[in-house]
Amino acid sequence: MKPPLKMAIVRLSAMGDIIHSASILPFLLESLKEHYETKIYWYVDSIFSEILQDSPYIDTLVSLPLKKAIKTKDFKALFNIYKTLKKESFDIVLDMQGLLKSALLSKCLHTKRSVGFQTPKESLAKLFYSTKIPISYEEHILLRNATLAFGAFALEIPNLESLKHCEPFLGFTPMQFPFLQKGKNILCVLETSKPNKTYPLESFLELAKLLNAKGYTPIFLSKDSKEIPNTAQFYHAHNLELKHIKSLIAQMDLIIGGDTGITHLAWAFKRPSITLFGATPKERFNLDTAYNLHLSANPNAKYDKNDFSLHTLKATAILELAEKLLQQDMQC
Repeated sequence: MKPPLKMAIVRLSAMGDIIHSASILPFLLESLKEHYETKIYWYVDSIFSEILQDSPYIDTLVSLPLKKAIKTKDFKALFNIYKTLKKESFDIVLDMQGLLKSALLSKCLHTKRSVGFQTPKESLAKLFYSTKIPISYEEHILLRNATLAFGAFALEIPNLESLKHCEPFLGFTPMQFPFLQKGKNILCVLETSKPNKTYPLESFLELAKLLNAKGYTPIFLSKDSKEIPNTAQFYHAHNLELKHIKSLIAQMDLIIGGDTGITHLAWAFKRPSITLFGATPKERFNLDTAYNLHLSANPNAKYDKNDFSLHTLKATAILELAEKLLQQDMQC
């Protein structure tokens, strides 16, 4: 009989980073199954917990209202979070976030092995790890995450191309949407977490007109209701919860947007996508496959908050890639 292995993964936020981290689970559990009966606990901020709900690889999802408690200075809620952290004991804890708050949270969990990056995003975080895994912060995000998880067990690390072609690792609840079409459904993601990662609305409208001329009516997705000039034909979806967004993405024929969690979700559900890069380096974040493509406006991107080169990407260039993907016979 194989010994049990109870593992905690700490990745609290953000949407895209959670997706990147969770994508290693099929590889990791496959490598561990020869030696252990593994149980995965995942600690996530409640704002993002719906992303991981229904994942076939997570045994227990622990949702913590951490961001809200810190923002509102709700000390009672913070104490309740602390009590939640003290309920379980683990053989190993992986901090896949590398921030001071995630390291402190990992430290609160009962374990003899707390594993983190030797070069975390916030350098003070490494003070709280018993094991530190060396890999450059500049490496591709998938490879960086895999190096941490596989290095914790001295296992062979999958190569980047394998990581980009992982098995499905997220789940969703099928839902119906009144604006879905019988033909091709194209989703344009209007927003990201930062202005310099967001493709301009006027450029999306230009793209919509080009798509209209080809017989397509795109769906515009935004967090809230907003005024959009009626210069092209489109549907506007807004005020959707994450569980709705997951179901919507899973039904799309193409997703177009900036380097953000929703375009990464398209990759996770093996849906065709075009990710638009400007200020963020595509070398670290592209998820290119035969049906997940990208356009980059700045080959030397360095996270400059004043870099709005994304705005220079032409709608015609996006249309060219869109037609290529829409004409492929996808077996996603």
